[in-house]
Amino acid sequence: MTAKFERIAAECHSPGERGMRLPPSSMAFFTRWEDAVLRMGWLPIAGVVVLWAGAAAAEVGMRALAFTDPADGGMTRAVVWYPTNAPETPVRRGPFTFQVAEGGPVAEGRHPLVVVSHGSGGSAFGHADTAMALARRGYVVAAVHHRGNAFDDDRDAGTERMWRKRPAQLSATLDHLLAEPELADRLDGERVGALGFSAGGYTVLVAAGGVAELGRIAAHCRTPPAGERFCHLGNEETQARVEARDPRIRAAVLMAPVGVPFSRDGLAGVTIPIRLYRAERDEQIAASQVEDLRDRLPVPPEYEVVRDAGHFAFLMPVPAAIAAEVGPPAWDPPGFDRTAFHERLNAEIADFFDRALAIERQGR
Repeated sequence: MTAKFERIAAECHSPGERGMRLPPSSMAFFTRWEDAVLRMGWLPIAGVVVLWAGAAAAEVGMRALAFTDPADGGMTRAVVWYPTNAPETPVRRGPFTFQVAEGGPVAEGRHPLVVVSHGSGGSAFGHADTAMALARRGYVVAAVHHRGNAFDDDRDAGTERMWRKRPAQLSATLDHLLAEPELADRLDGERVGALGFSAGGYTVLVAAGGVAELGRIAAHCRTPPAGERFCHLGNEETQARVEARDPRIRAAVLMAPVGVPFSRDGLAGVTIPIRLYRAERDEQIAASQVEDLRDRLPVPPEYEVVRDAGHFAFLMPVPAAIAAEVGPPAWDPPGFDRTAFHERLNAEIADFFDRALAIERQGR
């Protein structure tokens, strides 16, 4: 990650995000019928379909939380976006301006929840536009800031600790949200999805029931596919297995995921519906990682190859004025329009979670 990108991320993250609860002023901002359902793995929860009356709240609220990291007792953070009826105002964070209602109350009702896991060295705010799009559809979205493998603390990158801590942090985020006094009564804990990008895709797969065999990473990286840059995360020899299923997660979206730690047997427990994306011109994750994952999953996922996209196409678009200085996270192959792609991506992700979590909306 470039120094410019780290500086921008630091500007967006407030230095106040260290306490257990953050005030709005310190918040930072950085997707026959029954037979078909069974064949595709979309099992309505307890046979019930939620019917959302009317349109979701049109406004998006935002708040930041901090809580104990289960790995070592330190503090980890999450940013939460949600539907609200409070008025939005322009909020500038670093080079970005967002329309959000900082600290506004969560709209009435019980809302489905999506937890988000960013990529290695990334930020909780890397998928902010997707989170906001989901919030406008009625979801509460919580993005964990992976302490030890984030832009501001990447000490665990490429180690066994990184691969172990990530799923634990994701589940701890869910634990905290479902116990948070101002949020718990507004959440539908039976309708929980997860979204992960790159190493975040690995994280979500483990939480979804995958068993990761870390020795497969080093073996892969002894003779990596030509041009693949992933192997800076495969520099530790270990035969450890990571198993951390969170049964609360009922559906998942994986974007350019790290797939090499998972064998067919290791994926046998992943039976929830999955939407899987591969970037056609991914310079970080070889096509074989994603294709093998697709072929090994016991329930065939919804699968799309995003034409002309590079690895970072799934990150929030960066203003053109600073893209050159930010470096690779902001760059796209010639002819690829990230902004246009995200308009489609965000709608596809919301539609997928609606189907997979058995949510129907009036007027649709």
